[in-house]
Amino acid sequence: ISLIQTGQAIYRIAANAMDAIEQNPNMAGADKKTWVLAFVKSVVQDMGENWQDYASLITEFIDKIKAAYNAVKSLFN
Repeated sequence: ISLIQTGQAIYRIAANAMDAIEQNPNMAGADKKTWVLAFVKSVVQDMGENWQDYASLITEFIDKIKAAYNAVKSLFN
């Protein structure tokens, strides 16, 4: 159960970081992703977790969330 709670917290942190960086109009999408990954990595390491256990999962999460966002956005443009 602890592993599930930790994973949920990390995904929540990633989503919040994505929301926060989205407000920065001066950064390109790839730069925003790099920033989010660096931020989440620092939090994961501060939690005493192994970043390598989460890196590919968080990268995939970001890609899927962004793809879903772009798909919905395209419906209104």
